[in-house]
Amino acid sequence: MQVTQEKTGAELWIYCPDRLQQYLAALPRSGKHILAKNLTQPISKRHAQKLVMSVREQINAEKFVPHGWRYNAAKELAEAGCSDSEIQSVTGHKTLEMVKKYRQQANQKQLSKKAQNRREQNKTRT
Repeated sequence: MQVTQEKTGAELWIYCPDRLQQYLAALPRSGKHILAKNLTQPISKRHAQKLVMSVREQINAEKFVPHGWRYNAAKELAEAGCSDSEIQSVTGHKTLEMVKKYRQQANQKQLSKKAQNRREQNKTRT
């Protein structure tokens, strides 16, 4: 699917995961856009923000901001073992420096797990 990264204006082609493809295929659709104002135009950014805020209010999740979704995606991709370039191709970050931030967090989490597992193994040996 084609998206425009708001912060940078970069146009990206993002592979649509199977679970999202299945969900979208089940929705009634007419026209060019998934979230459409009419057959040829997408809804405005402001309207999309209002819709998202409405859902956040309904589920009592106002503290969870949409930017966090990008952060979570980058973190999950890093934890899945994706390369910095692969992560960047999904998140649209202009530089690899921001991607490295997510990679370091994922590495820290994995290293912590390894360290604690070794600690437990060592206890059983002594």
